[in-house]
Amino acid sequence: MTLLILGTLIFFGIHFVPSTPLRTKMVESLGLAKYKILFSLASVVGLGLIIYGFGQASYIHLWSPLPWGKTLTMVTMPIAILLLVAADMPNNIKRWVRHPMLIGLFLWGGTHLLANGDLASTILFLSFAIFAVLDLMLVTMSGRGKQKKPVNVGWDVAVVVVGLSVYGLLFYFHGTITGVPLI
Repeated sequence: MTLLILGTLIFFGIHFVPSTPLRTKMVESLGLAKYKILFSLASVVGLGLIIYGFGQASYIHLWSPLPWGKTLTMVTMPIAILLLVAADMPNNIKRWVRHPMLIGLFLWGGTHLLANGDLASTILFLSFAIFAVLDLMLVTMSGRGKQKKPVNVGWDVAVVVVGLSVYGLLFYFHGTITGVPLI
């Protein structure tokens, strides 16, 4: 559990930096290239510790998951994945949803939290959900993520195709990735 918590602190600690004035200070003192390298290394280390720590964590039951939690997660995940994909591609979804990545992360973390009742899952999914809400507030206060100009609808189709493909792969390989098969 210690590695999961440490990984969570590193991963989210570094991911709050871009939403604060600390980023500007770090870029000024390190340079943009070194900042990006440091950010990437810390992210990889944190994510690696999260994955390894989650896999090694003992099952500690906290509560019984809500009876409809798994169903809600399965229904919500295609939307969450589409929003995550939309965050990194040009598309018109960004015109209606200001911060698709953070909303997708919140949906992923929040619904998975409802579908699981153990300590490790609570740490993992609650961390992502809280991060998404806090970062959404920071990004909104900073004025980033303004409405984008319209783009060709072909990009929207690409987002849907890629998003549903990623969802399908995650659904099919969920058991291999997490140890919890869905089919």
